[in-house]
Amino acid sequence: MTGDRLTGSDKRALILWVVAGIAGALFASKYYFRAFPEASVNFQISREEALARAEKFVSGLGENVSGYESTIVFDVDDNAKVYLERELGLQQANKLMSSELNIWFWEVRFFKPQQEEEFRVRVSPAGQIAGYNHKIEESRAGTSLDRATAQSSAQNYLNAKLGLNLGGWDFLPEEANSSKRPNRLDWAFTWEKRGFRAKDAPYRLQVTLQGDKVGGSEEFLKVPEAWERSYQQLRSSNILYNQIAIIPYILFLGSALWVGITLTKQGQTSWGGAIKLGAVVAALFFLMELNQWQFERASYDTHESYSSFVVLRLGIALASALGTALMVTLVLPGGEPLYRSYRPDRMQLSKAFTMRGLRSKEFFSSAVVGLTLAAAHIGFIVAFYMVGSRYGVWAPQDLNYSDTVNTTFPWIAGVAIGLMASTSEEFLFRLFAIPFVERMTKSRILAVILPAFSWSFLHSAYPQEPGYIRGIEVGIIGVVAGIVMLRWGIVATLIWHYTVDASLVGLLLIRSNSLYFKISGVVVGAAALAPLAFACISYWTRGGFEIGEDLLNRAAPVPESVLVTEHEAATSEAKPSRYAALAPGMIAFLAVCLLGGGLLAWRLKPPSIGEYLKLSVNARTAQARADQIMRQRGLDPNSYYQAAVFVDIADPVVNEYLRQRAGIAGVNAIYAERVPAALWRVRYFRDSQAEEFAVVLRPEGALHSVRHTLAEEAPGASLTKEEAVARAEKFLRDEKKLDLKKWALVESNSDKRPHRIDHTLTWQQNEPLDAVPSSAASSANTEDHAHARIDVQVLGDEVTNYRTYIKIPDNWRRKQEELSLFRAIFSYVIPILFFTGLGLTALIVFLKNLKSEAARSVPWRRIALWSIWGLLGYLAVFFLGNRVPSFLNAYNTAIPLKVMYGGLAVGVLVGGPLYFGGIALLFAIAWYYASRAFGEERLPGWAGMPGSYYRDALWIGLGGAAGLLGLERFLAVASAHWPTAHRSLEASFGLDFDALLPAVSIVGGTVLRGLLFTGLVTATAAFVAGQVRHRGLRVLLLLFGALALAGGNWGSPADLAKQFLARLILFSVLVFGVRWVMRFNILGCFLVVAGTFLLGGATELLAQPDSFYRANGYAVLLALVALFAWPFAAWRMGGSARVVGPTETIH
Repeated sequence: MTGDRLTGSDKRALILWVVAGIAGALFASKYYFRAFPEASVNFQISREEALARAEKFVSGLGENVSGYESTIVFDVDDNAKVYLERELGLQQANKLMSSELNIWFWEVRFFKPQQEEEFRVRVSPAGQIAGYNHKIEESRAGTSLDRATAQSSAQNYLNAKLGLNLGGWDFLPEEANSSKRPNRLDWAFTWEKRGFRAKDAPYRLQVTLQGDKVGGSEEFLKVPEAWERSYQQLRSSNILYNQIAIIPYILFLGSALWVGITLTKQGQTSWGGAIKLGAVVAALFFLMELNQWQFERASYDTHESYSSFVVLRLGIALASALGTALMVTLVLPGGEPLYRSYRPDRMQLSKAFTMRGLRSKEFFSSAVVGLTLAAAHIGFIVAFYMVGSRYGVWAPQDLNYSDTVNTTFPWIAGVAIGLMASTSEEFLFRLFAIPFVERMTKSRILAVILPAFSWSFLHSAYPQEPGYIRGIEVGIIGVVAGIVMLRWGIVATLIWHYTVDASLVGLLLIRSNSLYFKISGVVVGAAALAPLAFACISYWTRGGFEIGEDLLNRAAPVPESVLVTEHEAATSEAKPSRYAALAPGMIAFLAVCLLGGGLLAWRLKPPSIGEYLKLSVNARTAQARADQIMRQRGLDPNSYYQAAVFVDIADPVVNEYLRQRAGIAGVNAIYAERVPAALWRVRYFRDSQAEEFAVVLRPEGALHSVRHTLAEEAPGASLTKEEAVARAEKFLRDEKKLDLKKWALVESNSDKRPHRIDHTLTWQQNEPLDAVPSSAASSANTEDHAHARIDVQVLGDEVTNYRTYIKIPDNWRRKQEELSLFRAIFSYVIPILFFTGLGLTALIVFLKNLKSEAARSVPWRRIALWSIWGLLGYLAVFFLGNRVPSFLNAYNTAIPLKVMYGGLAVGVLVGGPLYFGGIALLFAIAWYYASRAFGEERLPGWAGMPGSYYRDALWIGLGGAAGLLGLERFLAVASAHWPTAHRSLEASFGLDFDALLPAVSIVGGTVLRGLLFTGLVTATAAFVAGQVRHRGLRVLLLLFGALALAGGNWGSPADLAKQFLARLILFSVLVFGVRWVMRFNILGCFLVVAGTFLLGGATELLAQPDSFYRANGYAVLLALVALFAWPFAAWRMGGSARVVGPTETIH
């Protein structure tokens, strides 16, 4: 049997590709390790032997780990490794890491589920013990050794157990630190390797004692802070390039989805193949995650039950797999038709991997080109970095070991990574982006270059330096890949991309010493070669290639106008609306809600943590006061960047601990009088400089503290611990007016800096915060109490960084934070199943029916105008709220300020469109389901409605907002009369106090949240009305929704029942309101949401004594009045004459 054959031109082209591939492979094999030096770890013991040595070491300390679970992973101190490579060069760094320093190690862990005590042992590749940690309860009893005895015990441990000769180490007396526990005294001692410096980094050894027992030991390279900051600055450019590249990525992804939806509505694409391929990618990704389970176990937090850990990790793996699959599924329906119309002479993607497609000449050519391009690509990378290294290009060296492939089925990682990367990236940046950009720009050159470099700079977060170099390297390959797609089709680039990614894993496996790993590496490589081998065998047996015109793109229906959207039907904008007005009885009911809810909201005052707060200063006056304090200290505040924020430092777990013992009133008294939980913080910093200041003020404007951050290398005094304690005590007596007889020094830690010694000292108040006054003396020494604590730092000879906080027993906190399977189900499983399941179901049904008349009737232009208001609200909150001060307060001075601003700009450019799209999608879904359930003529708008619509909206807004506020107050008061133990309790200090313009921030946030909530409510109601017909299913959804809203933040079964009942009542009232009151009046729904938010914001501002807040409060009230004046005016003016037909009344 004869068939199609290669022409002379085909043969010449393929021969050239084969030559290029062979040249690239030979060049890479010869020079790969010169371009990418590898840190060859000398494994003198196996993984199993490392585990056995760790167990033997722990047993030798008198501990018993029988019955414990164990994990073992290979780990590297990346910070130290990179420092050595950059500062000493690869040759010297490798010499030190393989002989004198323990930079890489086996990390062995022994633990029992939900038991705090556990053991960790680090075993070097040579079999030496490089680290040990024994974690025990804070309250465990032990002795209180004096310093000399404790130091002697530590030295005995180093000599007897680790076999170290301390003659080669210098003891650092400055870092002999103690920590007072409830029933013992812990110590920490540090030694420094004598005569050793890796440039400026010493090598240190630290031993901790828990009472009279060894609690841990560690060897580490003390990397200078200045170098860490410089490296963060270097890496920040990588991150910025990566963040900028997210913008075109989202644009391409959104465009692909838009084209796919448009073509689906036109009947010119299908989702079946994309979903099947996505399922394959998801399955492989999920199997890869399961294959690495032994390493996932190493991250198990013993606060959780093991069953909840398993469930949550499986859930995360499944969610990650589905998210990865979406990146393939969402792109293909839009990209494949574009590719068909763009390259009609190429083979259809859907038929490329069928039996006939595999036997075709095009597939054979694509496979040859793809495989040889992969080989040439690797050779190019080697050459690129060999040349680049001469001009300052740098990359950290790899290791000859990876836990990722040392699994039961190591080949899964190579296949999964290769398939996931090739499909998701090639479909978006080649299959879709090239034809899309060419149609948009009319330039083939731009169509190849723009997607290539948009794709390449997404890889810039890798640690190659300078930050742009990875973008250039991958971008050049991307241009070549684009040209290859144009000439040989998308199959060639799919094979190329898979081969490159999979081969990196496969080659690592083939180079291992295990025969099984070598075979697995061959399997990974065979997956790339198998299609070509099949094509070759078929050619030889058949005497030629498959001939089939039906395999080509032009054989399938090619859309003639794939980028032309259908114009919104005029009838969708002009159809007469039919609105059924509320009956007089319902209006009367809303009036009762207004009066009754308003009365309840006014009279009922449920206690809350934070109600004591009264702000006498605002952000501007706080900054002015802080400026004065800076000047008093001889500092010019104008020479610094500044950020004033209002910080809530109350710990929710501490709040609940205190509430159970002192009540809400007692907690407020503690925060108001003894340990402030809400403070003003004004930060002063300079671009890229480590030294900075922060002035912390109390709510009334009094000075709380001044914080000073010094560079590690800054000069200063070297006080002894006793001298530092004396200075700190003088500060506390003179400046803070403390009677230190009522306080005890519980921790004293000293750190030896290059040119000074810093001390961190902690005092604890003897009298517990939660003690009954009459029994305070007897309870002061017990461990089951909350105590006020003070931290003070002595930097050189400067006393600074005064801080107050509350210490509660660790055992109580651990119990509160435990996560059982039952709680995990309520915290994660039920909410995810309910919200995600309901949302995805509604979205999938909507997308599947895009061709329907109901979907075609969606007024996208009108909805886009609504969404613009949400976008404006987002921008108002971002620029005039507290977002910018909060970002400046969190700014890491190790990176350039302009880089931070760049990341901020990217956040705005990404966040704004996401909010816009989210609002539009919610209203579109709502419109679709409502039009199916009730008819398009029943669907309302914001304008152009009859007067009765605006009258009803006004009453719904007034009665609904007042009724909800009153109901919430009533439920809160009722909850206080049903005392139950909570898991944690948030403080309510208020929002927007540190906004640049609080009124604008509140109004903007109200518009944004109002539109989101209105879209969510209407979409959910319409979906249930149209799709969930059975009454029993609706009741089940109601109960399930109440459980999802209750979540897992409950402290007992009674608390769960109380929270569920409260959510059920609120949910039921909401359902009643939507079903019988709001119905189709979306303006009324928006008024309820917006009115609630505006009234709450105004109340918070007007409750403050500061005139600035009161003025903003009145401005918010004015906005509230204006909001309700809108429907009132529209009602009184009679609405729109455009609405025809009789006005019905609902009874």
